[in-house]
Amino acid sequence: MAEMPAPATYPPVITGLAGKRVLVTGGAGGLGRAMAHTLAAQGAHVVIADRDGAAADALAREINGEAWEVDLLDTAALESLHLEVDVLVNNAGVQTIAPIQDFEPQAFRRILTLMLEVPFLLTRAALPHMYEQGYGRVISICSIHGLRASEFKSAYVAAKHGLEGLSKVTAREGGRHGVTSNCVNPG
Repeated sequence: MAEMPAPATYPPVITGLAGKRVLVTGGAGGLGRAMAHTLAAQGAHVVIADRDGAAADALAREINGEAWEVDLLDTAALESLHLEVDVLVNNAGVQTIAPIQDFEPQAFRRILTLMLEVPFLLTRAALPHMYEQGYGRVISICSIHGLRASEFKSAYVAAKHGLEGLSKVTAREGGRHGVTSNCVNPG
């Protein structure tokens, strides 16, 4: 009788992160927090970008990382940003659920700004350093909504579909410079 394989370990071992500088947006809570822990456990120096400075500071101390208290909706401040990171994880997001006819235009704009324009601006800020060193990883946390639509989530679905497109363009442009770009689609 054949032996059963050993069960998979969780979190999976991620190779090549020792000494890498990783920025995780929305990193102080939820999925971002879990990623920060996993990345730090694999040897990365994790920068937790979050509007909740106290939570980002607490997590940074916990994982020997760094906190960046930032309002990502202040896009004007991001336009001249230069990021020296090896890995960028575009994770920050919000959700509003409403039928299209009742969806507040300001809420729609806020979601598109945070979940599509901000990843563009941060990717734009990170690529020069990544190109210069011949290495970089851009990881965008999308969701099943980047691939399929759901009722009452017009802004979220639109932003995630756009993020999928931005990731693909980044991959096409960055590949020749040693930079990869991928979407992770939980759910």
